[in-house]
Amino acid sequence: MLFSCPECSDPTSIQNDGQRRSGIYADQPFAVTSKMRAALKSTTSTLARTRREPILSGPLTLMLCIASVPLAVQGEDLVLTETEDTIRITLREKPVLEYVKTARPVPSGLDQYYQRSGYIHPVFTPTGEQVTGDYPLDHAHQHALFFAWTKATFDGTNVDFWNQAKQQAGIDFRGLSQIKRSRKRVSFCVSHAFTVGQGNERMDAIHETWTVSVYLTPSDHFLFDVESRQRCASDKPLRIEEYHYGGMAVRGNATWLKVNADRTIQPGDLQFLTSEGKDRWDGNHTRPHWVAMSGQIAGQDVSLTVLCHPDNFRAPQPVRLHPNKPYFCFAPSVVGEFKIKPGEEYVSRYRYLVTSKPVDVDLVEKHWKQYSSSNEDLVPGEESE
Repeated sequence: MLFSCPECSDPTSIQNDGQRRSGIYADQPFAVTSKMRAALKSTTSTLARTRREPILSGPLTLMLCIASVPLAVQGEDLVLTETEDTIRITLREKPVLEYVKTARPVPSGLDQYYQRSGYIHPVFTPTGEQVTGDYPLDHAHQHALFFAWTKATFDGTNVDFWNQAKQQAGIDFRGLSQIKRSRKRVSFCVSHAFTVGQGNERMDAIHETWTVSVYLTPSDHFLFDVESRQRCASDKPLRIEEYHYGGMAVRGNATWLKVNADRTIQPGDLQFLTSEGKDRWDGNHTRPHWVAMSGQIAGQDVSLTVLCHPDNFRAPQPVRLHPNKPYFCFAPSVVGEFKIKPGEEYVSRYRYLVTSKPVDVDLVEKHWKQYSSSNEDLVPGEESE
């Protein structure tokens, strides 16, 4: 069985489920690494000590061992590992991000309707800090790196995909359709469903595809892209009403939460900076090319910058910068309503730059110049001609 993805044009790299879980691919050479040999030696030695039956040896043993572990797709220093619950990407054995396939347990004290899948958490810094937050007690519907519309209308009914407490709508992971890798990037393609209603009345309103790509970068920063493609699931459109937030969002680490109306800035506090030089108080609903959030986590300087692609709808998109909570989003609905119509695609692209230091404007501008160029095939870090 073949899986397909509308933006993935290389059918030779699409694997069926059995191949994906075994980690063996028809389009890539299979080589036994030194780590594989060491793991095999350890496994067979353990089996020999605990079982009396003859131990298999040679290639068959290796194949059986590989088939029993989660998928690991390797592109030199970049490694993607898929389990039943997550997709995790590491760079030089350091975690970059995890995508949530299966909804994680809701923390004690929160209602179960806050469960969600189909988002990224954690996002890590090169020194291992988790720059994102999930299930925050103040706003449990904010799930790290996520996409949700707030005020919308579907089939004559008001729906809210953002505020889960209303129990009007939801967003779910539906499947993994593709994994692709090369020496300089690893990517995966997943599908989501924006659903409306509850129980037996629940139905799909929007089908969404995310393509997440992590790039090979120097050790001082991580870089990855998220592309979202949204399509109507039926002949009914989704109308996004004018509203002051809703879209592609980031919720930061819980340590950055401030008390309402507290405008003091202490060392290590979260600060926002936009491409126009504005902060969280004067940058709200402006239309920058990028937004950086920076501060300290456990005494370590960190920063996360999100770049909005110039081809996005209404780019540069308005941003919602919250005055005290560690979150912001790109919100095109700020300047008026719009529709996602049957037969059309709503495409959004964003690039994420993560460092273990205060925001470096020169580095951000370098990546913005490259990201906004017309050379879509250029791998980050390469110079255009």
